[in-house]
Amino acid sequence: MVKKILLITFYWPPAGGPGVHRWLRFSKYFKENNCELTVYCPENAAWPVIDESLNSEVSEDLTVIRRKVFEPHKYLQKKAGFEGGAGIGTKTNKLGFIKKMMIWTRGNLFIPDARRFWINPSYRFLKNYLKENPDITHIISTGPPHSMHVIALKLKKQFPKLHWTADFRDPWTEIDYYQELLPGKFADKMQKKLELSVLQNADLVLSIGEDCAKGLQRIGGRKVEIITNGFIFPEFDPKQIVLDSKFSIAHFGSMAASRNPVSLWKALRLALQENSKLKEYLNINLYGSVDFSITEDIAKYELTDFYTGPKQVSHKESITLQQRTQLLLLVANKAINSKGILTGKFFEYLGAKRPMLVIGESDSDLEKIVLETNSGKFFEYEEVESLKHYILTSFEQFLNQNLYSNPINIEQFHSKTLTRKIIELIK
Repeated sequence: MVKKILLITFYWPPAGGPGVHRWLRFSKYFKENNCELTVYCPENAAWPVIDESLNSEVSEDLTVIRRKVFEPHKYLQKKAGFEGGAGIGTKTNKLGFIKKMMIWTRGNLFIPDARRFWINPSYRFLKNYLKENPDITHIISTGPPHSMHVIALKLKKQFPKLHWTADFRDPWTEIDYYQELLPGKFADKMQKKLELSVLQNADLVLSIGEDCAKGLQRIGGRKVEIITNGFIFPEFDPKQIVLDSKFSIAHFGSMAASRNPVSLWKALRLALQENSKLKEYLNINLYGSVDFSITEDIAKYELTDFYTGPKQVSHKESITLQQRTQLLLLVANKAINSKGILTGKFFEYLGAKRPMLVIGESDSDLEKIVLETNSGKFFEYEEVESLKHYILTSFEQFLNQNLYSNPINIEQFHSKTLTRKIIELIK
């Protein structure tokens, strides 16, 4: 018998950025697992990133329902001078009064988040939709934004027999920027009450990594299943790809102040001093938005002549560029929950089959998976000398046309494999 499932998500093409890819990839494999998926998403959202190329990746097997969403915070952002929420978690010399008020408003009045105004209209619409489609027996909510979980919570209370999976791509009250939203006692109490209610009422809770799962288990007092992000690994011979003629080190995706790899800038300057030939070939590429503190440090460590960026490219273009890059740079946010940060970008890099230069916290989920897959070299945030040595060694391999990666154990992270696991858990 075909199982019919409803997915509630805020991020769906033409939305771009990391929030969309997890379920966009999973959605391709529901039909072959005897499931019909209906996606409920916004029609006119103020997504920070738009990528029209992703529309072509939406499976024809899906039913997609779009509803308009009211987002008053986007007008506040414009007045305050934020771009797509910039300013939260970024380095600024001084926050002006208007920006402080906006952050306070977001943290204390928009509970659980700025998409709260979509909760009640979505609940009313989906309540009627589920009554008209009683063969839908399961709903999945994915957050953030955690308003998606609140919609599902209200539906669960209306339809107690409806099976509900709550998927956490990031923590809720334990996310790294939570305190930067300046929540007061009342707001903090409401957030934690909603979070606990979601965790205790969902039939199944998913998380992307071990550390995040442990945090949710501690809060909710229940088991949380781990389903990492994944990727649809392309089949190709990496030695047939025409690589960059320069010794390129590239980062793909936004680079906030918390991801500023200062140790890398220091190591690169020392490497340039030690091997003058590196000056002929070094090329630093940053694709995506870049915090001003990063460009300042690139200048500070005398790397501006080797730097190209920031560049904006579509997701499709980024996949091609990743396959051509000599060294793929991945930096985990330097934050209180850095051990649990396992970005979807890592799995895209796996698919590119190029060596990774990874910077993060020791004994983190990221370090463990880099070692498990033999996909690159991991460095702690403050390492400089060993990082310099790795750069120079990689540069010699580049000159000898012998800079390649040999990842292992990657099929477990294929979106097809992970989707099968999700559906087994649901059943």
